[in-house]
Amino acid sequence: MKNITTILLSIFVLYSMQSNAQNRNFEERVKILKQRIENISFEERSHLKELIKDINYRLELEAISKDSAQVLKQKAAEESAQNIKIRIAEIEQQLRDLIQNKVDEAIFKEETSHRFRFAGLDIDYSENYHHKHRYYNDNRRTQSQTILAVGTSNLITDGNLNSLENSDFDFWKSHFFEIGSNSKTRMFKNSGLFYINYGLSLTYNVLSPKRNQFFVANNTATLLQTNLENLDKSKFKTVQLVVPLFFETDFSRSKLNEDRIYYRPNTGFKMGFGGFFGLNIKTKQILKYQMDDIKVKDIKKGDFNVNNFLYGLNGFVGYRDTSLFFRYHLNNLFKDNLIEQKNIEFGLRFEL
Repeated sequence: MKNITTILLSIFVLYSMQSNAQNRNFEERVKILKQRIENISFEERSHLKELIKDINYRLELEAISKDSAQVLKQKAAEESAQNIKIRIAEIEQQLRDLIQNKVDEAIFKEETSHRFRFAGLDIDYSENYHHKHRYYNDNRRTQSQTILAVGTSNLITDGNLNSLENSDFDFWKSHFFEIGSNSKTRMFKNSGLFYINYGLSLTYNVLSPKRNQFFVANNTATLLQTNLENLDKSKFKTVQLVVPLFFETDFSRSKLNEDRIYYRPNTGFKMGFGGFFGLNIKTKQILKYQMDDIKVKDIKKGDFNVNNFLYGLNGFVGYRDTSLFFRYHLNNLFKDNLIEQKNIEFGLRFEL
């Protein structure tokens, strides 16, 4: 229950950060544009004051008549107003576009407020619309979704992939789970083939040693040892905050509707390859066994000499919102072990 609470809290924080960042970005841009308009108005008013001051000085010297001075002041005022109009016209258009985009975004959210996506389908549960359909959204170049990934996890020893055949870790009991927020940006305005895919995820990784073994941190080395008691459960868990980055090719077909092309990512085959980096934020080991007919649960928390910074390669290939996924850590799991042990993960990845 505690782990579920941690995950849900992390999701809330991720989305709150994203929403707050968008709102701050909008407010800051509006503030900047308004400040530019105020600066232009101030500059032109200051310049007009100088012109009027010069005209009054010439009038005092009787270099010009009162009528001529009035005409010159009127002309200067009209030119100043025209200069302000010309200089702020482009800024006002940027401000109108910014506000209109914000309004369009609010309308889009309202129109889709009764929809949720699952396996590539948008399901509408509003009162007047009860059947499943695929909703083609607007042509925004950046779109966001929730990421779920689950699969098996293991360690490769000394870079030898064959070491998985005689692994010290149970294939089915060693696993990973990932949840996070993900965005993908179309690289070219008039093409829906290439994307940059990026996000922020929380990864929950479990290694389950076989043969009654468990990890022991001895000075700087962390090695497997055999427990004297028969272990009912041996799990080594790490929680990681990961930033993945993919260069994605999406073969989804575009749609032509009323002379407008709609790009529809995640409606066909796709593949992506890239890297990731992140931080290890929690490590613990759980052992369960019986001693003199007493059930014992031993939980140890610490760093276990685990590398706090992680990085590596990841990729996927899939159809619509479901993909086969892999991740290979280029950093060693433990800092100073004589043997190299690196995490590798295989599984399914869902974009919801």
